[in-house]
Amino acid sequence: MKNLPEIWNELVNAGRVDEICSLYTEGARLLATFATAPVDAPTGIRAYFEGFTSRAGAGVKFDQVGSRREQVGDHLFLYTGTYTFFHADAGDRQEFPARYSFLVDESNQPKILHHHSSLIPAG
Repeated sequence: MKNLPEIWNELVNAGRVDEICSLYTEGARLLATFATAPVDAPTGIRAYFEGFTSRAGAGVKFDQVGSRREQVGDHLFLYTGTYTFFHADAGDRQEFPARYSFLVDESNQPKILHHHSSLIPAG
């Protein structure tokens, strides 16, 4: 069975915004890689993923090395690690290595409560 970040990854790569958004709780917070401010509303999460997935060749690839899943509550799990966002710009593939954390409530129907993603600083 796939975990929620794996499902999220597949949906982002397929550009399926409705289904991406359905993975987040109503009150979820998204600290997005390419956003200047926290995103707290479902409409903001939708707008963020509509913008990202509309880019040519947009997607994300998770790195397997260093990824972790830790139980932090009865049904709460923290997923952390690194991934690389990519899209095409004037025909050239642009890559953006980033780090992530997903706080997921895995009771009943798993949902993302909090998602942080930030670019890995150069150097």
